[in-house]
Amino acid sequence: MKKQSGLSQGEFDRLLAWLSPDREQAGEKYESIRRGLIELFDCWKCREPEDLADETINRVVGRVDGIAPDYSGDPALYFYGVAKNVRHEYLRKRQTVQLLDTAFRAIPQYDEKEQLFACLDQCLNELPTADKDMVLIYYEGDKKARIEARKRLGEQIRLTSNTLRVRLYRIRLTLEQCVEQCVEASEDGNKLN
Repeated sequence: MKKQSGLSQGEFDRLLAWLSPDREQAGEKYESIRRGLIELFDCWKCREPEDLADETINRVVGRVDGIAPDYSGDPALYFYGVAKNVRHEYLRKRQTVQLLDTAFRAIPQYDEKEQLFACLDQCLNELPTADKDMVLIYYEGDKKARIEARKRLGEQIRLTSNTLRVRLYRIRLTLEQCVEQCVEASEDGNKLN
């Protein structure tokens, strides 16, 4: 039986106790639920279905103390309900990334990536310090580190994840426009030379 990463032993034990009073049966049920979640995310064509299954389990574990006493029925159904919410968030994040990719593809093509990076640096430096720091923290790191950094950032500046996402979207639009203008200006300058 694989213990979910990021869970304390106490949390994991409470989850197993909710799944079944018999620890062996609880372990089998846990493995069955995790496999089912992975298959579900895979059927939904989500990338990294294991990570999404783990995220679902982590969320359920956070609620076990509140739901276990009054919950009736198969706990697996509760996991699948939470998985639907995790999937919706995944799709929203994926759309945001696709929007960003599309926006940057719309920028006129240029020979050197260095020009793009120079313009991006210039535009980042034109942002207010708080916005610049927020953007750098929001997009820094790999998936797991980025998720944790975003949670800490939201807590630090006291914003919900949705409000933070909207604020970053607006900052990103400003950055995209600035980079586009910078690139066009540098291309116009190159044409004159």
